[in-house]
Amino acid sequence: MIFTGFKRKSNQIFLNKRQSKLVNKTNVVSLKKIKKILVVCDDYSKKEIIREELLKMFTLVEKDIKWLFFQQKLPKELELDDIISPKDFGWYGKIKSENLTNILTKKYDLLINYSKIDCVYINLLLLHSKVGFKAGFSHLNTDYYNLLINCKTDEIDIFTEELKKYLSILNLIE
Repeated sequence: MIFTGFKRKSNQIFLNKRQSKLVNKTNVVSLKKIKKILVVCDDYSKKEIIREELLKMFTLVEKDIKWLFFQQKLPKELELDDIISPKDFGWYGKIKSENLTNILTKKYDLLINYSKIDCVYINLLLLHSKVGFKAGFSHLNTDYYNLLINCKTDEIDIFTEELKKYLSILNLIE
């Protein structure tokens, strides 16, 4: 179990050394209308609340929203395709999971991070994803996002209202 700390530290060192290069490479803002969304969250119980808010906000169908839930410790009985853990990441920022690699090679118009904490593995996920626009809560690292909204992490309805307001100002939604 001591190696998990070393692995997390190696991933953090990788992020710190290559952060500016990777952020510049992935921070290309797309001004297309939003048709595909990638949602990153660390609380599986909030999926229904978030799903309802997103379907109200966007004129999308369920299949246009891809979910990724990060769990620090993954129970053995809970092995779903949309749940990721530190086991899906290797040393020095490498992604080991074939399922996660398949998800991250697809292009998305919007990534929304509903995570409560700023985690090295979620930051790695952000850097490896092909997303036109990234949004999250204001307590997260500002280098990885195009839009950060200042509200509490349990105020999902306020976050969604503000997100809708700013995306409509940017003419990314109707």
